[in-house]
Amino acid sequence: MAGQSSQELLAQTVDSFATRVQQYADGIANRLGAPLSGTQLTRDQAVQRWNYTPLGSTQAADAHYHQLVAQGTPPGQALQQVYPMRQMLYQGPDLRSAIDTAKQIQGWAHEAAGTEPPPPLEGSTTPLLLNLQRTQPPPPQMPAPPQMPAPAVGPALPPLPPPQQPPGLT
Repeated sequence: MAGQSSQELLAQTVDSFATRVQQYADGIANRLGAPLSGTQLTRDQAVQRWNYTPLGSTQAADAHYHQLVAQGTPPGQALQQVYPMRQMLYQGPDLRSAIDTAKQIQGWAHEAAGTEPPPPLEGSTTPLLLNLQRTQPPPPQMPAPPQMPAPAVGPALPPLPPPQQPPGLT
């Protein structure tokens, strides 16, 4: 009978643990894709955060962004510098949902400003990158390393003997 009692105790412990794990997993699943602040933003709040820039105006931020990219800063880093709140707005469970959210907020921002969003790029962006690289000055060349004297060479090693066949193989 003592064994049955310990089996019941073990079964209760396992059931309790499984219940806690399920509650933990449900909590994670419910928070996936939730905004970092834990509250849903209104459309106006999302647009305000989308357009926020420490530079004061979107025109100054756009100009500074293009200047940073022309100086060789990767576009993602340049965008993060001039519009630091955008990345928080479009985080999502996967890349497709992040892109869709960013496009939606961008449309709201253009609508609020009374401007038309830029047309989507068709095809590859590689020609744009190549054109940008052609218009940028080449990066400064690194100076050649100083020439080091050749290392001293020791005496020559004797030649290796010719390979021999093991005995018994003919």
